[in-house]
Amino acid sequence: MKKNTVSFHTLGCRLNIFESDGLSTALKKEGIETVSELEKPEIIIINTCTVTNKADSKNRSIIRGAIKNNPGAKIWVTGCYAETDKEIIENIPGITGVVGNTEKSKLPSIILNTLYGKEIDTKEFDRFSYSDVMPSSHTRAYLKIQDGCNRVCSYCKIPSARGKAVSRKEEDVLNQVSYLQDQGVGEIILTGVNLGWYKDSESKKSFNTLLKKILDRLDYSRLRISSIEPSDVGHELADLTLHPRFCNYLHVPMQSGNSRILKMMKRSYTAETFYKRIKLAKEKNPALFIGTDIITGFPGETEDEFLDSVNLVNDLEISKIHAFPFSVRKGTTAENLKDSISKEVKKERVQILNSLSRKKYKEFGEKYIGKTLETIYEDNETGVTDNYLKVKFETDTKSLKRGQFLKAKILSYKEPNEHLKEGHFLSSFES
Repeated sequence: MKKNTVSFHTLGCRLNIFESDGLSTALKKEGIETVSELEKPEIIIINTCTVTNKADSKNRSIIRGAIKNNPGAKIWVTGCYAETDKEIIENIPGITGVVGNTEKSKLPSIILNTLYGKEIDTKEFDRFSYSDVMPSSHTRAYLKIQDGCNRVCSYCKIPSARGKAVSRKEEDVLNQVSYLQDQGVGEIILTGVNLGWYKDSESKKSFNTLLKKILDRLDYSRLRISSIEPSDVGHELADLTLHPRFCNYLHVPMQSGNSRILKMMKRSYTAETFYKRIKLAKEKNPALFIGTDIITGFPGETEDEFLDSVNLVNDLEISKIHAFPFSVRKGTTAENLKDSISKEVKKERVQILNSLSRKKYKEFGEKYIGKTLETIYEDNETGVTDNYLKVKFETDTKSLKRGQFLKAKILSYKEPNEHLKEGHFLSSFES
């Protein structure tokens, strides 16, 4: 076992990625190095997700695997599953400690105190107490500006996992943006449970105002927002996407293309208003890559209602779909609905959406064949463009460094195969 080392398993959303990066940064300042689990670290932190039943099962599998493969290591579990199902995790033999989301930023202090007897005052710690966070194992930096949710969507367990909506101080956000840019980070991704609910110190809804202030500071880094609710897509945001440092990308969760199902889901919009808002954004900025989430097999969803989702994707030329089969989450209002759709039908509908997603992604990217796009080099001869095309370079990349900007010329599309679930675009580059 390698002393003074830690490894991370990070599951789920970009918020968790940011928070794992923050935990790694805080521990590094105390002399604890982040390493691969293959190096037999002294500490293992598992940052969990609980968005679906499948996620819960994966959490438990990874926890048990970490215990089995690392005898003697101190296993700490945090994240959403640790918040909602703490007792289940604590009953797994071999667990050192379980810390939920509300206490997650205190985890380095708890570990230092437990293992080494170091006393650190945590009174001022809150859900944004992660200091200057640098990306740990990826090229783009995540920046958490908001947490929690006050909505009560009938299928969703996240409010109980993340708590009520809170926002980070504007000054702290802007200082972190400046810090990341000064460190040469090429892309900053704003994350939160509901970014559009961001509020300033006077508790006024001001996400677009914050975006303007961030963009005013950027002359090197580019800005991407992880996800935005349909109700927050309007003229002002559409205009901001035209800024040269704003990535041509929006991820807007649809969940369903049928208004009856959306009402049962207790979403705040109809299929018609979703269409109008996305259409507005694409008319103002035709270069936008639009991604979305869709839940299939919600209780009572008919074949025609499912096809409404398919048709809406086609009508809006949405370029990527994250498709999920509905799963009943304990403590949600949908728990009381009869889950009338079979697993086989849910699986079939997910497969249809995944196939459609690959088709729409290819169609979007093929518009750029022969064109040159700003790209960040990742590794293994791959990069990502500002409009979210995943590219693989056919030219020699030995001279490139992870995270550097370059100009990628899109050459052709490579279909997915048995080894690659997603297609990608072959490219050449100019540094």
